[in-house]
Amino acid sequence: MIYALFILSIGLIVAGHVVKSMRQKQFSDIYEEVELPEFAKGLAASYLVNLILPFRLGDLLRSFILGRKMKNGFSFAFATVVVDRILDIIVVGMIYLILYLSNPASNTDVRESAIFYIILSAAAILAIACVTLMKRGVKKGIRLFTGIFNERIELKLMFFFWSIITAFRDIAVKIKKSRLAFMTMLMWGLYIASYYLLSLTLTMNGVETSLMSIFSLLFSSSSMDTGTIAKGTLWITMYHVLSSLILMVYGVAGSRESLKDKPEQTLMLLPQLHESDRRAFLENYFEGDRSAYVRGYLEANSDIQIISDHSAGSDATTLLAIRNGQTVFRKYVIGAGAEKLKDQMDWIRANREVLPLPEIIFMRREDNMSLYDMPSVTGATGFFEYIHTNPVEQSLEILKRVLSDLEENLYVLDTRKPERAVIERYIDEKVAANIEKLWACHEINELARYDELVINGRRVAGMKHLLKLMDKDRLLRIFADDKISRIHGDVTVENIITVPPYVSEKGYYLIDPNTGNILDSKFIDIAKILQSIHGGYEFLMRTERCRVSGNEISFISGMSDAYRELHKAFDAHIRERYTEDEVKSIYSHEIINWLRLMPYKIEQDQDRAVIFFAGMLLCADSLVN
Repeated sequence: MIYALFILSIGLIVAGHVVKSMRQKQFSDIYEEVELPEFAKGLAASYLVNLILPFRLGDLLRSFILGRKMKNGFSFAFATVVVDRILDIIVVGMIYLILYLSNPASNTDVRESAIFYIILSAAAILAIACVTLMKRGVKKGIRLFTGIFNERIELKLMFFFWSIITAFRDIAVKIKKSRLAFMTMLMWGLYIASYYLLSLTLTMNGVETSLMSIFSLLFSSSSMDTGTIAKGTLWITMYHVLSSLILMVYGVAGSRESLKDKPEQTLMLLPQLHESDRRAFLENYFEGDRSAYVRGYLEANSDIQIISDHSAGSDATTLLAIRNGQTVFRKYVIGAGAEKLKDQMDWIRANREVLPLPEIIFMRREDNMSLYDMPSVTGATGFFEYIHTNPVEQSLEILKRVLSDLEENLYVLDTRKPERAVIERYIDEKVAANIEKLWACHEINELARYDELVINGRRVAGMKHLLKLMDKDRLLRIFADDKISRIHGDVTVENIITVPPYVSEKGYYLIDPNTGNILDSKFIDIAKILQSIHGGYEFLMRTERCRVSGNEISFISGMSDAYRELHKAFDAHIRERYTEDEVKSIYSHEIINWLRLMPYKIEQDQDRAVIFFAGMLLCADSLVN
């Protein structure tokens, strides 16, 4: 009978440990799927260590064992262990409080333990609330603390605190509270039943023991500074050792079996792969006050590992990343531009049979955020790099092929003549309104006073010449014969991706269409190509500083001979392909493309906006009224 009770008590405590492991797994499942035996194995190891060491130090080993199986690492594993322990502290505190209130004359140990656990529970809840709400001062305090260490330790500490903060917040918000409450009650029900049977076993063996004495032996505040093995008899030691070993056997055997299963999808606490990117993000988080940006960034990228950032000048962010083992380009927008990105997804899917366009392999659409993934194509090269690593004839051939495909397959769709009202709206919103914004910029307003400017030593016509080119009546005459059709809307060098012949006989594909044009003229597409190879947009984007002195603007543009030669060849091609009036329309649209760009540059940095203003005037200087 004694042995039957003892074996049953061990069975119940092991069952309770399994439920405890299931509860901890529930915390982890918010981010990644880890098999239940891994939690059991870590828990068993911690109990074995706690037999010898005080202060529940075995929980560190538990975090380490589990962290090795988690893609989010030790910090996240430790966070789940801490939350698990805090729940236990609250329950144990409630039990002690009930015991004390039901019998105020309880021994000193019960009273002190009740007070200890209540204070500890309150402190833990307060600390979590303080950390997860993360007032600015707390963040800065953490940043100051991490800053006293060398860079390697500093980064690890920042990631540790970030992991704890994020895990606590998400567990509190996303966990299923009813399931958590059920598991906690079931676990403690099994534990208490096991302790009761253990007390009966000891009593029947001649050692008068109550459930209360077993509970106090394990959890009283006065027993925290010793290992479990030092707290009781041989029976109690055997009880803990055998239950921990059984749990360990289950964990090890189950872990080996789980190796046969396929890996589950993981949400990363920090998606950046490179240390420098992680450091920049964490410094921005702890030093700045951009919690909305941080939440949006992680919400959009928690299911990927970021390799590098390929974003250009738009509101969208483009990342090279790994998702479910596949290398992809992820493009996303958070905020006002999300709706526009949704339109872009629809355009790509609607025109994939018409043009060489990327496949959309994953997409998400939400109220304030849109994203989609494109596969990273083997051998693909950005056209900018292609231009600078291949003869100009081959680059020209790519542009000819792009233009022919657009003309023959896209521009023949939804064709019509432009309405005068639409042209007027286009001029009013994209020309007149943006010129007004130029006048409002102090740096550009000062330069606009001069009839002639000297840009990097070259004399060019100033603002007055630009205003003549952008005269409304002149543009109405030029655009009257434009053909309206379905267009790509943003055929810049950056949006042309070249691929080897074995990938596609076309040798290229197009990305990032712009569906937001008032006037869907095919000449806007061609003008976008010119904005790159004529105006050197990509080089201006890489230019950081300029110097302004009177009517002189100086900066290192870096415009390459490859761009100049390609523009010369492409200019000759479009003059052969289109009429003189059509070429005039193309180049007029190029200037308008520059004007459409200027408000964004002014908003970002008025000093750097002067560089793009100069680039626009250089392009306009070659045109006649």
